[in-house]
Amino acid sequence: MQLELRHLRTLRAIADQGSVTRAAAALGVSQPALTAQLGRIERLLGGAVFTRDHRGVAPTAFGEFVLARARVVLAGVDDLLAAGPYELAGQAIRVGSFENPVVVPLVANLAGALPEARITLQTEHFVRVLVDMVANGRLDVALVADYPDHELRPGPSMGMGVVAVEPVFVALPAAHPLAGRTEVELAELAGEPWVLPPPDGMGWPEHLLEACGRAGFTPRGRYQLVEAGVRRELIAAGHAVSACQALYDPGERVAVLSLRGNPLWMRQVLIWRSSFAAHAPALLESARAAHAAVASRSPAYTTWTTRYGRPPLPS
Repeated sequence: MQLELRHLRTLRAIADQGSVTRAAAALGVSQPALTAQLGRIERLLGGAVFTRDHRGVAPTAFGEFVLARARVVLAGVDDLLAAGPYELAGQAIRVGSFENPVVVPLVANLAGALPEARITLQTEHFVRVLVDMVANGRLDVALVADYPDHELRPGPSMGMGVVAVEPVFVALPAAHPLAGRTEVELAELAGEPWVLPPPDGMGWPEHLLEACGRAGFTPRGRYQLVEAGVRRELIAAGHAVSACQALYDPGERVAVLSLRGNPLWMRQVLIWRSSFAAHAPALLESARAAHAAVASRSPAYTTWTTRYGRPPLPS
């Protein structure tokens, strides 16, 4: 037996429904048949994907690992199946990005730099999907992130340039006892409930977990989600803390603090199809200008750069 897409869809359905019975109804199969199929999939994978009790099912730690990667694969396949034929090259620039305050000014800058082009934008939490879409020609340009020890190594079909190197900050409820500071030790957040996203395929939240381990704790991930608005509301209501981009706009009731010693770093990286190499200088200039504009409006990041200086770009 080999692992197939239908097996990944089965696991996704069970996770989304929280119950084998409900997943069976959604998939149009009997509950015993789905239970048997799940057993075969788990034996093939070599571990239990779900725990089961009278309330339903929940992913195991191994299951979270499997499901995160299954969702990346299925997102790419679903996008491929849903896509229609593309316009002729040169009529549109297809831009992708993770959720990022830089992306809107970047698109605006691209529109100014390339006024003859029509620009489309796709956002995606699973950054690996964006990388793969550029590699296989489904996107022309993408703004992605990578992390120390998880650096992107582009293949021959794409080019890349570093837009910015940034520390990663933390977001706390504005009423939190630590919120009045400008920086905090990562270890001081050891007892807090955290919002943690599923793995993005490019090293997050693995980089966070590694840094927390060096600080002597494992973050208590009470919530797992990718939607920024919900994350902001959970933090503002005092239910959790979260790592965040240095340029993150917290809005009201949320405080953004830097981390003492800068244990977390990220790079914002622009990647493009190799056929776009002639436009690389304009693309990078647009991205770096967009980043600088957003950075200038970020109080937490401005305070940090005043103290430490702006990190240099790799040569």
